[in-house]
Amino acid sequence: MTQHSLRRILEPELATRRPSRFIRSDPNGHYWFDPSGCWWTDAEDVVLLSKSACAARRAGNTPAAIASYERLLAYYDQGFLPEEVYHDAFVPFRAAHERGHEEALLQLLRLHRRAGHLYEALTCAMRILDRDPYAEEAATAVVEIHLQQGSLTGAVAQLEQFVRLLQEDLGVPPSPELRALWERVRRAR
Repeated sequence: MTQHSLRRILEPELATRRPSRFIRSDPNGHYWFDPSGCWWTDAEDVVLLSKSACAARRAGNTPAAIASYERLLAYYDQGFLPEEVYHDAFVPFRAAHERGHEEALLQLLRLHRRAGHLYEALTCAMRILDRDPYAEEAATAVVEIHLQQGSLTGAVAQLEQFVRLLQEDLGVPPSPELRALWERVRRAR
């Protein structure tokens, strides 16, 4: 690839014969990226959004926290370096990315529930369960939202499915919290 091609891909707005902001070359046709240039990565945005989401949540500013977590999730939803070539080199970073994604989803679920946004909370809980079908907090949220909406059938179906999944796949009996939720569902019948 020539420097001209790189410039067109990386800086399409750059006029002809104008110097690049971050591509350098020598008379022999060698080129490199200038490390002292003005660089931006989405990783920086992820860190800043994560900090602002946490700060807004701690300050009790639910709308700002929700907005920050939703923007943060837009980055997380893009995935992390899908190339398999460097898989081993990036294992710790990929794991941190996955933990951040899970934490952002959980925080967003909690915020939507606290704000009474049932549809958004239900959507968020289902996204969590798609990623981790054993996420008890998300499954519990789905059951409770169904109860709040008056859908006893939906609550029973979700709870039965989750308890069955825990028992059949993991051999784990329902937690005391799930048993208490089961009692609430039975009383609602």
